[in-house]
Amino acid sequence: MSDLNNEEIQALAKAVGLTLAEPELTQVAHSLNAMLEEMAAINPPGFNLEEYVAVTLPADMEVSE
Repeated sequence: MSDLNNEEIQALAKAVGLTLAEPELTQVAHSLNAMLEEMAAINPPGFNLEEYVAVTLPADMEVSE
């Protein structure tokens, strides 16, 4: 998998209502690409056989951090 470029990362950020500018854009690009690379290396037996389910929360539900 090739690294996401700054334009692609800005598009992803915009899709979730965020605006990224330098130097944060470069930092996010580095971190996100590193995470994606590590996640791609995870390949437990049968992983490709799992069916993924999207989890969505109601808009009025409070999420504590």
